[in-house]
Amino acid sequence: MKIFSRGIILTFAVVALVAFGFGSAQANYFDKTTSIGQYRVFYKSPSPATCDAFVLGVGTAMSRDSYDNLAAAMSNYGYVVVVMDHQPGSMTKTDANKYKNCVIEVQNNILGWMSGTGCTAINYWILGGHSAGGQAAQNAISGNPGLADGIFSIDPYNCSSAGSVSVPALYWGFNVTTCFVTKEDAAKAAYYGSMNERAFYRVKKVYSWGPCGYSPKFYHCSFADGSCPACTNCMLTPSYVFTDIANSVNKFINAAFYGTWSKANLTVSTTTPTELFVDGDQP
Repeated sequence: MKIFSRGIILTFAVVALVAFGFGSAQANYFDKTTSIGQYRVFYKSPSPATCDAFVLGVGTAMSRDSYDNLAAAMSNYGYVVVVMDHQPGSMTKTDANKYKNCVIEVQNNILGWMSGTGCTAINYWILGGHSAGGQAAQNAISGNPGLADGIFSIDPYNCSSAGSVSVPALYWGFNVTTCFVTKEDAAKAAYYGSMNERAFYRVKKVYSWGPCGYSPKFYHCSFADGSCPACTNCMLTPSYVFTDIANSVNKFINAAFYGTWSKANLTVSTTTPTELFVDGDQP
């Protein structure tokens, strides 16, 4: 009987994911490439006449096609979701100035890009990102307060020294350190750096057996369609994770801009094991 090393098993698992696909959701979207950025725009068909728009910066070594499942789940609620690579061709994605410039390009052109979809006006702009893109968003909004009406970021990277923000903010993160992203410096730090209405959905620490051995079931790159380069648990993210996140985003938008901000109005029943912290709650 042959015994395979963990490295060989990991290699086969990653190859299998590539060969058989990441289970990307089907959704309405189109791609735009300009001299400063690359964008994938998701939308519901037909879109509401007045839309709320999300712009999500990609994480380290990721690209605009890395978050189709999450963006599709969010767009089902009628939101426009722009997955943005503000540093195409570069592995790093933490440049806040390039993030800002790409956001401005999106804001100036989105209605033209979306001609014929039904959306003729943007009501609120919610900016954020995953990992390094989330850090870039935090710093861009801190330095340019009028850039965003709100923030939605997914486990932003190393935000302990990021700037403070004063718009309603929602973060998703983890109670475990994975992919070299220290849990205290990620979504938790961004939450503490938010000076206005704030909410933090923290995924509980859960380990399970899989092709990579005993590893976190939910980890820093669970938000991506498959995994991040050099960071995987060799398993697909359960589809309910994207459903839970989209549901919480919808609650956030309604509480922040169309209703009353309260923990009760931000609470959703999630299949993903989570804890919710709001405003004065201490993670």
